[in-house]
Amino acid sequence: MLSFKDRLQEILIRDKLIDPEDLKKALDEQRKSGGELSKILVRLKLIAEDALTQVLSESLGLPQINISRFGIDPAILQIISKDVSQKYKVLPISLMGDNLTLAMADPLNIFVMDNIKTLTGYKINPIIARSHDIESAIQKYYFEASQESEEASSQLDEIIKDIKDEEDMELINDIHSSVDSRAVEHLTEEAPIIRLCDTIIQQAVIAKASDVFIEPLEKAVRVRYRIDGVIREIDRMAKVIHLPLISRIKVISSLDISEHRLPQDGRFKTIISGNKEVDFRVNVLPTAMGEKIVLRILDQSSSVLDIDQLGFEPQSLYRLKECSTKPHGMILACGPTGSGKTTTLYSILKSVDSSERNIVTVEDPVEYQMKGLNQVNIKPSIGLTFAASLRSILRQDPDIIMIGEIRDSETLDIAVKAALTGHLVLSSLHTTTAAGSVIRMENMGVAPFLICSSLLGIVAQRLIRKVCPHCAQPQDVLLSVAQRVGLSRLYPEEKDFVFLKGVGCKKCFKTGYMGRVGITEILTLSPRIREIILARGGELKIKEAARKEGMKTMREDGLSKAKARLTTLEEVLRVTAPDEPLKEKSQK
Repeated sequence: MLSFKDRLQEILIRDKLIDPEDLKKALDEQRKSGGELSKILVRLKLIAEDALTQVLSESLGLPQINISRFGIDPAILQIISKDVSQKYKVLPISLMGDNLTLAMADPLNIFVMDNIKTLTGYKINPIIARSHDIESAIQKYYFEASQESEEASSQLDEIIKDIKDEEDMELINDIHSSVDSRAVEHLTEEAPIIRLCDTIIQQAVIAKASDVFIEPLEKAVRVRYRIDGVIREIDRMAKVIHLPLISRIKVISSLDISEHRLPQDGRFKTIISGNKEVDFRVNVLPTAMGEKIVLRILDQSSSVLDIDQLGFEPQSLYRLKECSTKPHGMILACGPTGSGKTTTLYSILKSVDSSERNIVTVEDPVEYQMKGLNQVNIKPSIGLTFAASLRSILRQDPDIIMIGEIRDSETLDIAVKAALTGHLVLSSLHTTTAAGSVIRMENMGVAPFLICSSLLGIVAQRLIRKVCPHCAQPQDVLLSVAQRVGLSRLYPEEKDFVFLKGVGCKKCFKTGYMGRVGITEILTLSPRIREIILARGGELKIKEAARKEGMKTMREDGLSKAKARLTTLEEVLRVTAPDEPLKEKSQK
């Protein structure tokens, strides 16, 4: 039986696609440099890619497909990520049972097929497609780049062409060298860099991203956006433009463009689409590969939401409003960075704001400007810290104080004392659960009796992605799955559960999700919970007692929102931790 190599040579000669001399030339090149014969034939331009694809199809007995004329289900594309498709030059075409049909430019690469099989868990049925077609399809399905971005990227070479002398080339290539700040500033004023920077910023706002990451790699610059809480790679560009791009952002943020050794923080505003003002917080961090910049996007045009519009469950909303109407005490919002704590605090302020109240906030930095509020932007470099600001604020007879974040014991001590002396204090804390915030306060040195006297309630929250309304489809959930995740406990009378799942479309960037909604758990201090805190009972006992008194956990709130078809069951399980089963009361 002929080997693949012999079969390929036989077909090439039989169909007169290549001369024997050219074939000998390709074989000599293969013996000299190694590699696959098919790729060598194309590289030496001895055969067209189309003709070679047909030969490979016949040699291997595999079907050939023209991807450009083939519609691919967006749900199938979610099986393999963009990075994997680009790395291996493959594209998922269809799924039948546990058999995944995979378009490949190189169907002989067993290593690639084994890797895809391991990643997906499916059996691989390879088909042949042109390498160029696969690359075009990846661009078509995984990227929705705007025309502005393409125009800006096409002009990047102009910067390099304009840099003719060796001094400027060294300036761009060596970001850690001591450079003339005037020369760098001149480069940042070049039109292509300005257009590229503006395009990155505008695209991020249009895509409703919360953060932009500009990261230097070994041989490239990577641009990524965080959209709906998930980071997505947008583009990779030549490493040579790293310094001009970073310097451009430093210039508009009023930072030191000659400083490459220390972190820097800045801020700038820009106008998008003629009248939309957007605020950007900038952080520069030196890394081994160069300076990394992260832009936090604060859309000032989006007004602070009413507390009724945040998605709280009716019972949870009632508890939160009851706490916010108290004349004094402390309300904490807890969760990781980007969980919506600041939005919740501002919404509470908006609900209690009136001309009869003196409201002061101290933040780092002030994220949203609210009329009628006295907002203090702390500056640790000159000694204006949270603690120092709070001491001064307490002398100004405030009714309500909002502290952007409690970071140390000193700030927490002042906040607790303010809550005990007749002020309503709002703040945030980096903890994972509502009950865990009580233990965190104890660890930071607050006595349990002071916690019981000062604390009104704690809001623990996360943001989960909402299912895309444009591509959502019904999804049945097995009863065994419902029982395992806790649905059957929440809704014991129901036997059939039908949720929604987005299959992916252009409007949601093929993710199946669009927008976010909050899930919360609100802990209020009842007499029973105060007893547990005074006895230092621990987080689990506090949470168990709160649940018995009606507190809905974040997992339960998420499951309720999934049942209401706002999100998917997978998203809830991704973000929340499972709850411990409640212990039944002992029968006497």
